[in-house]
Amino acid sequence: MIGDLLLTWLSESGSGTIADFRARAAWLARTENLDLPEHSTGRWLRDTASLGHCEIDWKHGRWSVAPPVITRLPFAGGIAVLAGARRPRMIRALDASDIYTVHARRPGSEREIPAPCTIIIPYDRTSDLEESAEAIGATYSGCAAAEIASMLPPTTPTTPTAPPAYDSHFEQLSDCSPQNWRAASPRDPALPDGLYREQINGRWQYILRRGDTWCAADLSTGVFAELARRGDTVIRWQPDSDRHGTTGTFIVDWGAPLPPLHSRALVLCSGFAPRFGNAAETAIYDNVPRDIATRVASSLGQTMQISS
Repeated sequence: MIGDLLLTWLSESGSGTIADFRARAAWLARTENLDLPEHSTGRWLRDTASLGHCEIDWKHGRWSVAPPVITRLPFAGGIAVLAGARRPRMIRALDASDIYTVHARRPGSEREIPAPCTIIIPYDRTSDLEESAEAIGATYSGCAAAEIASMLPPTTPTTPTAPPAYDSHFEQLSDCSPQNWRAASPRDPALPDGLYREQINGRWQYILRRGDTWCAADLSTGVFAELARRGDTVIRWQPDSDRHGTTGTFIVDWGAPLPPLHSRALVLCSGFAPRFGNAAETAIYDNVPRDIATRVASSLGQTMQISS
């Protein structure tokens, strides 16, 4: 599968530029006669980062592979997953060991690059995971989802930045879900509070206005800061059943993209990238404990709705 080949290439290369990755992914897709939309490479990188395989620096256009780890899934009945780099020698060591694994895939769109398969490792005791990690040259990381969620800081942008240039292409976010931007004038002295974007060297940069202050932002934190200012909620959590309310489904509207760490905390609850509900235009994360869902929502300035 293309997704697994790309992860192997990332693992062996170690780091590189996003532009180079896009070119290689497009070439590989053509060898399989796949006609992929332009955004598919960026979505694959985002999903792969959420799965804990790599880190992405969108601002500087670079990526780097993450070290291999075995991490427990929360409230999953003795299931862990392998995250991080998948160098061929580690996969050979895994195949040669007596570690029982399951390679699982979630069906996706034919017009998207499939995510790497999820390598599931059932276990009886924590010591089993520690021994498995040592045998293949990985690290046992505990429950990464819970640890990441416990450390999530508030995401409101606070770093002051310069106001927009008078002659720039400049727009204001008018609607969050779905996102809708409208033209604005950087020369207007009475611009209202809100999230704005300015095109610089062909790329959008996001800035938040609060009173007379401008703050630097990225799209995710900027959108959630604006949602908090407006008092809008785009996050819901639905328990798996009336009798089992410990874990459930975390749902967020498409127009509000989650920051990378928040997405990773949710993805590592199941080991799979989010599903997308086309009719409701939502991203759906499975097997998310209520306390993790609450921590993620609180960090984003959201009041999480509980569905029945």
